[in-house]
Amino acid sequence: MTNSVRVLGLIVATSGVITLLIWLLRDDVLLAWAKGNDGAQATLSEGGIEALRESPSAPGFVALAVVAFVGFALLAMVLASFFVGGHPWTRFVLTGTAGVGVLVGAICLDNHLPVIFVVLSGVIIVEGLVLLFFLWQRSTTTYLRDV
Repeated sequence: MTNSVRVLGLIVATSGVITLLIWLLRDDVLLAWAKGNDGAQATLSEGGIEALRESPSAPGFVALAVVAFVGFALLAMVLASFFVGGHPWTRFVLTGTAGVGVLVGAICLDNHLPVIFVVLSGVIIVEGLVLLFFLWQRSTTTYLRDV
């Protein structure tokens, strides 16, 4: 159980690093998004990165990342507290959360993102799988039954 909570904290920390990097490398993220978008490529060729930043079709990656991170961090805190309190249903919710994290990490691997995001996506996938391992260990089941 303790290792599950530690890995969950590590996933939140990694998500925080990813959010910070999205802010620091926002132009690189925007350019990566533009690679697969003909309209964005036209805007980029006509007016450069400034025009692409100001384009109404360009997603607000920083705002999306911050909101997603805050929501995920708060959810993880609440679920961890219920999990430590011995509520068995949290194992299923954390399993789903880890599964979604692995899925999102896999999607990010195939989206022409800067290399650091590809590496961190791989890290998130590994962390999610490790969390799943710890969530379903026999000692975790014993803990949830005995608390």
